[in-house]
Amino acid sequence: MNAEQLFIKTLRDCGALVGAGDDGVLLALAHLRSQPLDSRANSMKNTRFTQRFAHISHPHKCFVIAADGFCEHIHFKREWLSLEQIARKAMLVNISDIVAMNAKPMYALLSITLPTRSGFSLSQVRTLAQSLAQSAKAHGVRFIGGDTMSGRDLALHITMIGVLRGKPLLRKGLRVGDLVYCTGRVGGSLYALSHLLKGGVLADSRRFSRFIAPRLRGEFIHTIAPFAHVGLDVSDGVLSELHTLAKCNHLRFHGLKKSRIHAYKSGEEYEVLFAIDPRDKVRLARLARRARVELELVGRAGRVGKIPKPKTWH
Repeated sequence: MNAEQLFIKTLRDCGALVGAGDDGVLLALAHLRSQPLDSRANSMKNTRFTQRFAHISHPHKCFVIAADGFCEHIHFKREWLSLEQIARKAMLVNISDIVAMNAKPMYALLSITLPTRSGFSLSQVRTLAQSLAQSAKAHGVRFIGGDTMSGRDLALHITMIGVLRGKPLLRKGLRVGDLVYCTGRVGGSLYALSHLLKGGVLADSRRFSRFIAPRLRGEFIHTIAPFAHVGLDVSDGVLSELHTLAKCNHLRFHGLKKSRIHAYKSGEEYEVLFAIDPRDKVRLARLARRARVELELVGRAGRVGKIPKPKTWH
């Protein structure tokens, strides 16, 4: 058990953690208002807590809330990316959690540490703020609050709030025989990171685009959500996400291509891993062609096979 797992387990054991486990948490206002506090607390202990809200038809009655950090020397180095690229990626990695669950991002809370005591100029502060605003507007997001601090390193912690667009895609729900797919062609982010760690620089080109600005698949996810069984964004690598699915659903995987294992370790891809019934394979292919989204068949879920070993990046 690593430090992150121990931290989360301790919160859960103390009874202070509820609803966590998916890319975001579903908060159904109508459901919460209809229950007394003690009943609500008991329902939240149920491992199927988030699935209780799938029946709510009006999207504004069900919010999806997710939070992520984007920190210097952990997720990026300032010599790797421009301030505009840092701001854009910080927004995209948070929006990715929302769209992967079939929701539309609406609002954001931003807590930011500005390294103003280490030569970070007012001009740079303005550039960062303008870039965050532009990225927010491009995706229909408005900032509604947060906090600003001064510190040694640049760090952005964003809480994103979205509204459900229909059936949510959760991590539980994988079935025996399901085909597991990944959007796009993962591996590019690890290639870019390896290039940077060797002293290279990133040109704003297609070769490094996945690391600089991940491409989100919100509209495609919305079209397949009615028949997809599970879904999650690939933030820690396909192998890590498969490990999560295996543990959540008590299943294993087979059919993984050995030639793709290295690419499946690539973190910060922000593609979407999802599963369907084999009978929906033709339907999926048709929708992918229409949306011009490349798909990769990763493997099949079953009672026998492997539970992939995760790789921790941060």
